[in-house]
Amino acid sequence: MWRMMILAVMLAAGPTMSARDDGEFMKAVLGLTGCLSVEELDENDVERYSDFFERPVCLNYASRSALLSSGLFSAYQVAVLVDHREISGDILSYEELSALDGFGYDFVSALRYFISLDSSSAPGQSSSSPSGMRNTVTFRSGVRNSGEDPATEGMYAMKYRVSTGEYFEAGISARSSWQEAHFPPGNYSFFAAYYGRRFPGKVVVGDFSLKFGQGLALWPGFTMNGVSSPEAFSRRPAGIVPYNSYSGAGAFRGVAADFGGRHLNVSVFAAGLGLREMMYGQEDFRKDILYGINLGWYGMPGQVSVTCFAVSPMVVEVPAAQEDEPLTADVIFHVAKLSADARFSIRGTDVFAEAAYDISGDRPAVLAGIRKGVSDAVKVAVLARYYAPGYSSEYSGAIRSGTKCTNEHGFSVSLSHSAGKWVDIAGKTGFGSSEKRFQGVFSADASYSPEPKFGVDTSSLQLKCLVTENVRISPAFSIGFRISERYRTYGQPFRTDVRADFRSSFPGWNINMRLNILHCQCFSFLSYLEGGYRTDILTVWLRSGLFRVDNWDDRIYAYERDAPGSFSVPAYYGRGYWLALTGGWKFARGIRLYFRASFQDYPWLRPEETEKKPAKAEIRLQLAVDLWKSRSYRRNS
Repeated sequence: MWRMMILAVMLAAGPTMSARDDGEFMKAVLGLTGCLSVEELDENDVERYSDFFERPVCLNYASRSALLSSGLFSAYQVAVLVDHREISGDILSYEELSALDGFGYDFVSALRYFISLDSSSAPGQSSSSPSGMRNTVTFRSGVRNSGEDPATEGMYAMKYRVSTGEYFEAGISARSSWQEAHFPPGNYSFFAAYYGRRFPGKVVVGDFSLKFGQGLALWPGFTMNGVSSPEAFSRRPAGIVPYNSYSGAGAFRGVAADFGGRHLNVSVFAAGLGLREMMYGQEDFRKDILYGINLGWYGMPGQVSVTCFAVSPMVVEVPAAQEDEPLTADVIFHVAKLSADARFSIRGTDVFAEAAYDISGDRPAVLAGIRKGVSDAVKVAVLARYYAPGYSSEYSGAIRSGTKCTNEHGFSVSLSHSAGKWVDIAGKTGFGSSEKRFQGVFSADASYSPEPKFGVDTSSLQLKCLVTENVRISPAFSIGFRISERYRTYGQPFRTDVRADFRSSFPGWNINMRLNILHCQCFSFLSYLEGGYRTDILTVWLRSGLFRVDNWDDRIYAYERDAPGSFSVPAYYGRGYWLALTGGWKFARGIRLYFRASFQDYPWLRPEETEKKPAKAEIRLQLAVDLWKSRSYRRNS
């Protein structure tokens, strides 16, 4: 018990830019990822954007390699930005940045939360990279009672990160889960990275992620499927990215480097796929190695690259019956892929494509699409894809209709629009403080699987359609609608999901309401009402909700507010209600206390239930303390 109490009051220390407005933060993340709701986001992506909020990317100091590795920009945008810095000097305002080709008002409005326009030079000149140091350490902890077990569970996590100018950074993170709050922690990640400025490139040792092309060959981790906004149709490949997440999911452990000149870049990498488990002290771990290379050309009009990678056993074991025969590909490689991708921007139209070949499985895959701004108010994206049956989906993360990039012929289209007058948003000033009265998206996706899939013995077809519309009624009021329909020739044919959100904002006060109705196996609904009060010192949110979901296939997801750096989207199932109180209190300079208390109960039985599910209660505390930093990073207005 004392151990859990100690865990509950561990400190979370690190310099914060300012008190984060959770609603505006999530809106910015949605704008950059192309997701249409918070429930579609990935935990690792939210954690990464939280790190950028605390440690913004310095546009005027960062090297080309660092800009690409951030994943915030396409290669075309990086080329435009670097060229502008060399010719016209530092970017000194968001208005100047939005005027650059490939950026625009909407993109910069979301981007400004994660970048800094720091400059140490006179207008028209470029800044040299600073030599200051940033040092951040964070500790997190919590306790809960899950309801099914009377024993109290605890967890804790820590993260440390240090950087010197824009040349070197290193970090380590560790986390112990709720079920195993012990020392040493069950999961951890670490990295050290060096960035070159005069000679572009970087070297990463430790944990890193790999994202190339449009995701057909190498894009591990969570990726969206189905329909989305036009911004999500084409990927922004970040290449080799240092990894500093609590979870460790989707990362490799080894060594990687990229180097090149102004337009050419070479990336090489090698990782032990069982190295993480071996370092955890586990006896049974994967004894494979992943290695590969990416060759890329980056220019003002676009980019072209070729990626080749393979997964091979560290020791090739040949069956006795084949000792005298030549080694076959399936013995040497578990997975081997070759891909070529291209992306060009031609007079405001993005054209992108990737073709991949699964060498080990002798299967191809290809996708191609365009994204175009028809006008300032209308954007359209179209994507066609062919993933052969038997194509290995391991490490692939391209757009798809299901869980894997295999056995699928598909076509997607999306259109976004904005209309009406510009409306100022209550409580906001400066760049990005207004939006069009009407904003919406229409998306449709069709996919066909020629071979048996999803547990059926024949070919299958699936159609998805999504319509969203957000109306800014006044500076203080807005309402949003979301309607999606899915039809498939297997399982439950139809799935209808309708959602309405009402949002109001006044000086210091916010009120949000949601009603979500879903029908698949049966009728389900979820509704909540929440109110919030926010000042520079105190932030408090109270949410109360009710749900009725009798079948697991009809489960409804809803994002729950939490402390910065945490992300929770629980699935609601059963018949019950919940209460949640979250907030933050800045009670001294550089010290902020975050808390979350929630209670969920199931007083009503579902038709097949004979006894009530146990209630759940949880309390989390997080104390953040600003230490020191040698140079402040500000967001220029």
